[in-house]
Amino acid sequence: MTRILFPLSLALVLAATPALACSCGPPNPKRVAARVEVLFEGHVIDQRPGVDLAGRKAAVIHVRVERMIRGHAPKTGVVTLFSAPSPAACGVDYSHGFVGRFGANMHTGGLYTSNCTQFNLNLDRYRR
Repeated sequence: MTRILFPLSLALVLAATPALACSCGPPNPKRVAARVEVLFEGHVIDQRPGVDLAGRKAAVIHVRVERMIRGHAPKTGVVTLFSAPSPAACGVDYSHGFVGRFGANMHTGGLYTSNCTQFNLNLDRYRR
């Protein structure tokens, strides 16, 4: 019995892929707002699967800026944000639109945001 179970168990362990899981720390909107490089209010125009500026899979989110809080507004009035391609990997899903605050930091692949950042910046919308 052990001769069968050990190789089977070993095969299952080696074939397993890492699971994606997103976990945010305790909510702290002021700290998150202070740490982002770009902070603005706006509304999502479009979100599609794509690649970031470094060629990695990402959610590509176009946001029309209504009020810039930190950073410089682009001449077009539209900011392109990138996020992980899946909410399970801390990505955001604004495929059905969103109006609120947006925060992002510059990475090799462009301006990146996460669902933890977005949740904290819009926490007042979720509290009752």
